[in-house]
Amino acid sequence: YRVSHVEDPTDTVWETMKEQATISAGREPLLVSFLYSTILNHPSLESAVSYHLSNRLASASMISTTLQSLFREAFSSDPEICSSIRRDILAVSSRDPACTGLPDVVLYFKGF
Repeated sequence: YRVSHVEDPTDTVWETMKEQATISAGREPLLVSFLYSTILNHPSLESAVSYHLSNRLASASMISTTLQSLFREAFSSDPEICSSIRRDILAVSSRDPACTGLPDVVLYFKGF
């Protein structure tokens, strides 16, 4: 896999994640909406991670859109964060036997 960041057309981690999410959506009709809102409707891995994390962490005192902006700002200001996310996804995917694909790491595993 090529590790890159922020809407890079050669980002194989992101491309593979989208392909696997599309396959899962085709197999699991109940997950279609979830997979589209969390992965498939996003232009980059950073956008998907920002969306997913902000929705998981949102509360009455910190709404998800504010959190999403903070995550995107952090990703934009430090490309190493973006590279680290990709390395972490690949590491978990290759080492955890419970992981069936790249989307699993971001959507269901601790740390994301």
